[in-house]
Amino acid sequence: MWCAAPKMSTKIAYIKSAAVKMFERLVPEKDTRSHAIGPYGDAYAICYPEGNTEKTKLAGEIIEALWMYDDIIEALPHDEAALEHATVKQMLAGNKNGTAPGRKTLMTSIFRDARDRMMVLDPKGSPWMIGVLRQYLTEYDGNDRTYNDIEEYATFRTLNVGFRIMSGFMQWTTDIYLNEEETQITKDFYMASGRVMALTNDYWSWEMEKKESVDRSAGIRNAIPVVMKQFSLSEQDAKTFVKGLTVDAEERMWKLGLDLKESESETIKKYVDAMILLMGGSGFWSATCPRYNTAQK
Repeated sequence: MWCAAPKMSTKIAYIKSAAVKMFERLVPEKDTRSHAIGPYGDAYAICYPEGNTEKTKLAGEIIEALWMYDDIIEALPHDEAALEHATVKQMLAGNKNGTAPGRKTLMTSIFRDARDRMMVLDPKGSPWMIGVLRQYLTEYDGNDRTYNDIEEYATFRTLNVGFRIMSGFMQWTTDIYLNEEETQITKDFYMASGRVMALTNDYWSWEMEKKESVDRSAGIRNAIPVVMKQFSLSEQDAKTFVKGLTVDAEERMWKLGLDLKESESETIKKYVDAMILLMGGSGFWSATCPRYNTAQK
């Protein structure tokens, strides 16, 4: 699974720098270290080892910029943050007319040319991927409530964790586009994969998140405090509980994927293989990255 990642990692090692340097210039008071750095390779190379090199470079740059941008605007009230995301959505739709110049307008400007650059690389598939990005921003801003039930939370988190973006770019970088029938056939596998990414991310990011400022007015978005409250568990027991949920989710995803591999559709088979690489890469990165593992910082 990992043999393709090292050679890709050397090709896209610089993609983070453009986004990082832009945000360091615009918001020097914020910690804008790369989200993708890890001791065993770049997150995007690990998650998209079979992706087209130029597409993977651009995908990594856009994702990196979006993650850092969201880190910055999480300090804003929910309504104001939603307006910021609306500006980005307009830019992705091709509307480059901004409001009066200001620092927040400058921050959104990093996305100004993303649409055009994507269209140059893939005129046929990019409109779909741009739609995925805009949908993610809408879903991210659509809910700032707190959760007391792990199943309700997991459903929400599957969308909020960024799985839609990561899986979308997986398809975009590998030119794997499902038709309507294939999308319906793979729906359960898609949702199961999103649950894996959500729970895995929450498990490994908890130590970082509990030490940082809360995520907007809704508090920390993580499965562990939800489980602690719902079942009156200690923090350690809740972590063990979430680990078990994650393993269960992985088993279900794997079984669904094996069933889909029996499909006559070569596109579905390629989709399953690419999704498994994404899930493995995301989990491996989460377990080893300095961002989530304080011992390595």
